[in-house]
Amino acid sequence: MRPRTATLFLAAVLAFLALPLALQAAPGNAGLNPGDVLHTPKLLARYLRLTPDQVKTTQQLFSTLHNTVEPLRATQKTLDDALKTALQASSPNACSVGDAALAAYDNRQKIKAAYEDFDTKFSAILTPEQLAKYNALKQLVGDDS
Repeated sequence: MRPRTATLFLAAVLAFLALPLALQAAPGNAGLNPGDVLHTPKLLARYLRLTPDQVKTTQQLFSTLHNTVEPLRATQKTLDDALKTALQASSPNACSVGDAALAAYDNRQKIKAAYEDFDTKFSAILTPEQLAKYNALKQLVGDDS
């Protein structure tokens, strides 16, 4: 392992191990869980100690994510209901069930792609140390996008 790679790896491991303690020790974080930090722009900015320019970019990225995902989530409810209805028919039509299942799956894939796009763009604005903390946070939450 090259020295820089080893240093970054060590920083990521230490950030991962220290994360629960750091979250609880920070002022105003009583009872705060890592998932809250990961999905709340203000908390994430504070945890990663983002610069003002990074904060501005992060706000734009979260706004774009929200504007993309919210209509898809509303559509997902409708698609899931349609699939449930197709499955519960007295004589389910295989084509109807299949079409409904594919439509619901395709919509979920669009939601997943929006989160992956956010993750890629957000990761690109971080310093190596911030990125190590961010990846450790995602791993702790179980969100390895």
